[in-house]
Amino acid sequence: MHEAVDQIVASVADKLQNYENILEVVNEKGNFIDTGEGLVNPFHELALSHGLPAICMLYGEMNEHYPDRDWDRIAHQYMQRIGRHLQEEGIHSLSMFSGAAGVALASVCVSRQGQRYGSFIANLNAIITERIDEHLEHIRGQDDISMGDYDPISGITGITAYTLLFHQDPAMYEASRKIIQCLLYVCRDKQLNSEAIPGWYISSEKQFSPRDAQRWPEGCFNIGLSHGVPSLLITLCQAHSVGINEPGQNECIRKLAQFLVEHRIESEDEIFWGSHISLQEYNSGNLTGRYTRDAWCYGSPGVAYSLLIAGKLMEEEHYILLATRAMKQAARRQKEIYCPTFCHGLSGLAYIVHRFYEETDDEEFLQLSFLLGEQVISMYREDTPFGFETLERNQEDMKQYHNVGLIDGAAGAVLALLAIYKGKKTPWDAAFLLRRC
Repeated sequence: MHEAVDQIVASVADKLQNYENILEVVNEKGNFIDTGEGLVNPFHELALSHGLPAICMLYGEMNEHYPDRDWDRIAHQYMQRIGRHLQEEGIHSLSMFSGAAGVALASVCVSRQGQRYGSFIANLNAIITERIDEHLEHIRGQDDISMGDYDPISGITGITAYTLLFHQDPAMYEASRKIIQCLLYVCRDKQLNSEAIPGWYISSEKQFSPRDAQRWPEGCFNIGLSHGVPSLLITLCQAHSVGINEPGQNECIRKLAQFLVEHRIESEDEIFWGSHISLQEYNSGNLTGRYTRDAWCYGSPGVAYSLLIAGKLMEEEHYILLATRAMKQAARRQKEIYCPTFCHGLSGLAYIVHRFYEETDDEEFLQLSFLLGEQVISMYREDTPFGFETLERNQEDMKQYHNVGLIDGAAGAVLALLAIYKGKKTPWDAAFLLRRC
């Protein structure tokens, strides 16, 4: 199987080295994704989610595994292109998937273990530390929060995943500590209709889209790792692991974990988590929404991983047992998993299973990660532009898209395969809050 991974890596690397070809493919009219509210181009040069930083991150990981190849040179060419784009456009966001943290993380991954791009990374770190106070003040100044304020995609848990890499640097440590203080502020109880509810409640007005606002007219609690409670829990635990323990942090960790434990859906033979909890469900204690998917973004894998990390930190064995049971079921069930990519696909599920093995030494997780990895390999298509395709379901139709990115493109799938079969060499998984601290 290692040989198959080597072949896929080499093939994808060849497919991604021609920038002009990438632009031609991703900009085809049929490659624009219909979100229901307009067409979106799945490519942006400076976005880790969908652009050049993801390609650099992949080449950086590949260079660590195959140092005798020429991929470091190609990565450098892309890094130069990123630098030119930054000079022209500047930094408009600190976020992981579309801003400074993502570009910086990709730079770390391609830096040859810190031997290259030192000044570039230092400059990005300085931007983050200089702007973080204003960013956090904006969050604190709002009457209500949105998921994008705190989530790993656009928000401060994603930024923290990067700053924690540099926790030994005083300025970055202080930035991390300030973010943790802000997260604790976000998590404090708030008043709604004269009742106290957890601070991670999202009102209808703060939903992502008008469609979501209609779906949750009274607001909801998001329990997906990509936008919800698990991201808060993991970030507080990871910060604690490197020595950041602010007043109330332990209590908040337990409160977040208990919220997830109490809102599981369980029968005699199955356990899982949905995607959202409506205000009505929260007030009644009756979970009627049963939709789930077994992915990184939503469902049992992300929730279970957060409970595993919290259980180990807090020495709560019942969290660990619940998480491992749910994760093994998810790995076999594969609910709503139909594409090879990371965010809502098979490679993300496979990698989380592999992380469970690393955290628990349970051989069953190792074997499950290999089985899932084989499924990812079977979905590789040499005759497609980037080897792994994004699949999106629209009612009964399935459409294929060409994407190079980390979150739902070829880069994320290949990085997961490399980690499962050959080990992880760079901290790329920090982008998904899955890095071992």
